[in-house]
Amino acid sequence: MKNFARTLIAACVVTAAAALLMRTVSAPAAAADETFGMRQYVDSKYHFSFWYPRALQVKGTTGQDRRSFPGGINVKTLEVGEPGGISVSVVVSPEQTITDEPNGHAAPIAQTKYFYDAAAGRWMVAFPEGDSPFGGSGPRPADVSKKTIGGLPMLPSGARFDATIIPLSTTLFLVVKDGGGSAFTAQLARTVAPAGARIGAALLSAALKAEADAYGKQ
Repeated sequence: MKNFARTLIAACVVTAAAALLMRTVSAPAAAADETFGMRQYVDSKYHFSFWYPRALQVKGTTGQDRRSFPGGINVKTLEVGEPGGISVSVVVSPEQTITDEPNGHAAPIAQTKYFYDAAAGRWMVAFPEGDSPFGGSGPRPADVSKKTIGGLPMLPSGARFDATIIPLSTTLFLVVKDGGGSAFTAQLARTVAPAGARIGAALLSAALKAEADAYGKQ
């Protein structure tokens, strides 16, 4: 009887150890599956985040570029992956305005300028250089129907390659731009969120899967 009890106890110990080992080994794999191979970048100074493929590196530079985005100052640029891929520019604008292309740009498409109308409490769009795609030359309310997973407006741009302007506030913007070598720029832009944003698990999962799928096709 004693031998049977010892055998039973030993079997229970082995089974428990095996179960623990299985949980320990499978936990990282499950976590990786949940993020679809994406990693979160968090900017503690400007209080935003976005997700990008973990196979890539994010490299940041700072400056005081007043030319690239008229009306604002490009104070930080994050390069996601190799040059020619995605860049995320942090643009400060005390005047509450930003333009997507430098003045006098050679592209045949119009500049797209956004500014905040405090009296109306909304974003406005204008086209300082080139013809408006909507006809007419005056400002009009901007289309803010498309949002990031963090609830921020994704303002469209007429820049040569994919570009999205995301206001973090009325005086702070992100410009997520493709240098011509990326197929997942719009999907990355959609993952932008302000610090502390509550994002539903299903919404986050769908956005990360869409980005992973787009990245896998390039």
